[in-house]
Amino acid sequence: WAVGFSILRLFFRQVLYWFGWPAGETDTYFASACLASFCHSTMILPGLAAVLLSQKYVPSGKIDSSPQWYQDATHSLMGFCTGYMIYDSIMGYVVETWQPGVGPVLSSDDWLYLGHHILTTLYMVSARWTKAGHMSAMMLMFNGEFSAPIMNFHLILEKALEQECCKGIAWLPALFAYNEQTFSFVYLVCRLAISPVAISYITYDLLFTKRGRKDVPLWLSILWMPMCWGVQLGSISWIMTCIETLKQGPTSHMAGLHAEL
Repeated sequence: WAVGFSILRLFFRQVLYWFGWPAGETDTYFASACLASFCHSTMILPGLAAVLLSQKYVPSGKIDSSPQWYQDATHSLMGFCTGYMIYDSIMGYVVETWQPGVGPVLSSDDWLYLGHHILTTLYMVSARWTKAGHMSAMMLMFNGEFSAPIMNFHLILEKALEQECCKGIAWLPALFAYNEQTFSFVYLVCRLAISPVAISYITYDLLFTKRGRKDVPLWLSILWMPMCWGVQLGSISWIMTCIETLKQGPTSHMAGLHAEL
């Protein structure tokens, strides 16, 4: 999957070049990455929903007690996501940030995203290794990816507004403004309403139930906690931005965009 997503990213880069986006520029690289991410999230969400809804939700549950088709689907989904994380870590934070004689040059945000990818991969790999806790990983994946398609569309539109080839598209600022409102609402529902409850229940099940401590080694559950809560804390800045966006509304934002353009 890592190789497949790398090819997909390069394909999207060529498509953007064809539409007039500048070659070799950071914005074009970023937009192609968002398009690949959009494909990842839209492909994995239906599978995660089907698997999570098919069985009783027990965050610490063991996979061996589930039907074989469920075990196969779970391993496929987690392998798919792991492949994406490996691809994006290499392409986004090594290949595209590489400077001759220096190596990869990463910003503070780059390090945060790279850290997220590494921790997410470790969570999934360790859940598959211990054959338990996979439901907690998939629930976090589902909630995290649910807003990703709209988010990636938002980020692509944001970059498109800055490109010369897109300056003549009159409806683009309006589309961006209304999509931004939709994204902000969905993101707040996921991160502010659902995520704290989901992570709290995962924490309770893994650490404070006999079943959880039996099925998942306590030391591993303790290691998972910073991964669970760290992502939530890391989303605070996005949460605040989304709240301000909803307060402003699409009309005021469109006026600002038209003034800039």
